[in-house]
Amino acid sequence: MQAEKEQTPQVKTNTTANGTSSTEKQGLDFKSLHFGWFVGHALVVLNTIIFAISNLVFHPLGFFYRLAYLGVIASYGIVLWNAYKPLTNNESYFKLMLLDENFQYLIVGVFFLFSRRVAVTLIPFFIYSVFHVLDFVDADLIPQLAPHQTKIQSSIKNIVSKYYDTAMVLVAKIEVCGVMTRLVLGLFVFRSSVLSILVYAQFLRMRYYMSEHTRAFLTELGTKIDNALTPPTAHPKIPPAVINAYATAKEKLTMGSKPAPATTAKKQL
Repeated sequence: MQAEKEQTPQVKTNTTANGTSSTEKQGLDFKSLHFGWFVGHALVVLNTIIFAISNLVFHPLGFFYRLAYLGVIASYGIVLWNAYKPLTNNESYFKLMLLDENFQYLIVGVFFLFSRRVAVTLIPFFIYSVFHVLDFVDADLIPQLAPHQTKIQSSIKNIVSKYYDTAMVLVAKIEVCGVMTRLVLGLFVFRSSVLSILVYAQFLRMRYYMSEHTRAFLTELGTKIDNALTPPTAHPKIPPAVINAYATAKEKLTMGSKPAPATTAKKQL
């Protein structure tokens, strides 16, 4: 799973004659990038839970919100470093990295780390991190620390298999409706900025091109809005100026390239 299918850093790689890499499984290395990647996602899960509880019980503890985003930056940063090292000044190389979903989530993570707190923005990262942590526990922790616990591994596999697709659809809905709606509404009460809306709108634009779940949800949502704001199905009480403004905005937003396949970080350690 990167954003959706982030490539997990592995422990060791042997390079074959044709330049591809094959990974050998070793014992759990607490100093490896792979373990650091896991710790980053574990920080996201743990601190998001603590922050959510503090929101429900007493005054929100912003420290844990920031710490969760540090986990986001660490985990996605490790994946990008693992995929694109050594860094070069080659323009095509840099463009490839810009189109990587991991890079886009990293940029959003950095932006929200240093912006005003918006609690709902943590939810997509939390969901991704839950699956990454489960994957690490199943593939690395249990085989190394409790190899006889095959029932736990089976349970984890069943949970991931059963809920992964549903969770990815939920993430798409939260990113589009939850986060963006909160940012737009926050603008009117001075709790979010125009910059945050522009940054996140660009992020959603890239998600539309790269995520089938986001694209499907936005297409469905667009159809419903079209039915409400375009003739002949438009509601009769909607002013013509609103209908015309929507048509103009839609034309500008849909201008551009067709959806492109997502770039995935594939380079192993």
